[in-house]
Amino acid sequence: MNEILDLATKISKQYDLPEWLVISGPIAMFFILIFLVVITVKILEPTYRLYKEDLFYDVIWRWRWKGSDIIDLWCYCPTCKSMLFVDDENCKTTTNLNEKITFFVCHECGESEKGRVRGGGRRYALSVVKRDIAAKVRNKTFDIYLKR
Repeated sequence: MNEILDLATKISKQYDLPEWLVISGPIAMFFILIFLVVITVKILEPTYRLYKEDLFYDVIWRWRWKGSDIIDLWCYCPTCKSMLFVDDENCKTTTNLNEKITFFVCHECGESEKGRVRGGGRRYALSVVKRDIAAKVRNKTFDIYLKR
């Protein structure tokens, strides 16, 4: 530590600079470099990563990105913005795909149905929405500024 202070004193006398400037200059440059790296990474980040919400099947869907994978995908009420519950009981009792329907129900809005997906249960509905999101990203038709 004394060697660093001696070097700082020597440089400050040689170039007629205050010692605090010689000591704090490299530290400030280090933080500026870190800041520039973070800004560069954010600028170069793909735009689709800002796309985290959209309306599909009459309900709001929100998710996060982990790399290029969609995670934590779930639906929310377009009226009160609360989390919806899934009712896919009829999918277990019928074998006809056209009769299998997943309902999205809001308990905050008086148990009302807010949306539905035909063709399968909860897992099927989530996979359909993931495909819709992926299609919008692939076709670049998503809107990152659209807030519901």
